[in-house]
Amino acid sequence: MWASNVEMEFVGYCVLSYCLFALCVLLKIHMWIHVIRLQKSSLSEVPGPRLAKWTRLWIARALSTGRSHEVWTETNAKYGRLARIGPKHVLTDDPSITRHILAARSRYERGPFFDSLRMHPTVPNIISERDEKKHSVIRAMVAPSFTGRSVATIESIMDEQILIWVESLRHSSRVINIGQKIQFLTVDIITCLCLGKAVGCIKNNCDMYGLLETIEMGNSVAQYFSVFTELNTLLFSLSNVPFLKRALFPNVSDSRGVGRLMRLVHQVAEKRSLSQDGENDLVSALLARGMPTEQIDSEVIVALAGGSDTTSTSVQSTLLCIVTNPDVYATLRSEIRAALRDGKASTPIRDTEARQLVYLQAVVLEGLRKHPPLSQLRERVVPAGGDTIGGFHLPEGTFVGLNGWGTQLNTEIYGEDAALFRPERWLTEDEKRLKEMHSCHSLIFGHGATRCIGVAMAMMEIRKVLFELLRNFDISVANPHRPWTSHCYGIFHQVGFRVVLRPVDDGVKPPKQKVMA
Repeated sequence: MWASNVEMEFVGYCVLSYCLFALCVLLKIHMWIHVIRLQKSSLSEVPGPRLAKWTRLWIARALSTGRSHEVWTETNAKYGRLARIGPKHVLTDDPSITRHILAARSRYERGPFFDSLRMHPTVPNIISERDEKKHSVIRAMVAPSFTGRSVATIESIMDEQILIWVESLRHSSRVINIGQKIQFLTVDIITCLCLGKAVGCIKNNCDMYGLLETIEMGNSVAQYFSVFTELNTLLFSLSNVPFLKRALFPNVSDSRGVGRLMRLVHQVAEKRSLSQDGENDLVSALLARGMPTEQIDSEVIVALAGGSDTTSTSVQSTLLCIVTNPDVYATLRSEIRAALRDGKASTPIRDTEARQLVYLQAVVLEGLRKHPPLSQLRERVVPAGGDTIGGFHLPEGTFVGLNGWGTQLNTEIYGEDAALFRPERWLTEDEKRLKEMHSCHSLIFGHGATRCIGVAMAMMEIRKVLFELLRNFDISVANPHRPWTSHCYGIFHQVGFRVVLRPVDDGVKPPKQKVMA
């Protein structure tokens, strides 16, 4: 009897193994039939790398280089405004196509790419939500905290942190990692806005709660889940098992990573829900608008990531362009000196004052154009019936990736020297040309219903930080041969941006402006 049972178990294992093998073979055959059909569809007419027509590994390989933004741009430059980069994937750097796809009444929908940005298996956030109506509801709750009258509150909080930051730089060593210092500033500003209090990166001179480390680690992994989207589906399915959900997704009991940040947000939310006093932070605002605590955890973390890392990248990249271009540096410093001499700049400078500095405005626009802070493809799905774009008919279900970097190098819009950092291009008197440039430039922050809600805040922060840096210090790159190391994970992570700071005190500073706590 015992032998019989063993034999039966063995036979059972064999049958199960053969069934699994047969299933794998059938899935493989199905996949290849699907790929072959795509080769025969109108999508096959779109030019692109040979390997990309057969497998998504071409996209994964591009991501693994750490310079995917350059790979996307090189691909469009070689194959055209519309290039095929996967069996069902195309890439465009055409601003008119981008506006067409992102238009408010466009029939294009967010693709499975966005599932990789979800932090909870059943609760999408403002970035990952793919349903247009649900996305609009979330956006309506979050947006008021970063737009309209809220901008005045944002500026007073921002000014307070900038003053603390500049003072800390004056007491730092002569050679500093300015990239890291800028990151600490942007983290303290956004945590103050979201949680009501800065986490203290500037004060403690370290990455408090590992926020920056968590963002970098999360994006380095998520970029592959945005390509092999079946992994997201698998994870969401496994989350139905309680112990697997705890193991695979962040939660407030975690001691590190996203879960640790969730606990921080969760604690603030619980405290606010029990308090009768009104607060101006994002957590309080979302509670007042009826958002569930679980949803608040995700939304605030998205705001912390988006409001710190991308802004830091924009400030760092623009600063590098300034200090490595002597003419730009001299012209901007001259404009700043003149504003101080004429009493046209408060301490720190008000945004209304910064907007009046024409060359500073041009430098900021050019810095963002030359180094957009995002390179994610943000794929949209071609609607039912297909669509004809860029001279090609794309079958329904095709994923269209948006090459933001390539878009900002368009020579027809920015001129033949589009690859150069030249702020003077924004000082042209050609109104038609200027309108076209601004229209293209605005795509850095998205378009239509998915346009970034923090644009006003980001632009204000960039202007202020650059002004105060050049107002208070003479700056030069410590290592001109390799000023920094930059890795691209859809967003950018700069390492080792070291500069020499020489404090400036020329006696032309106006009386300090009172900053509201």
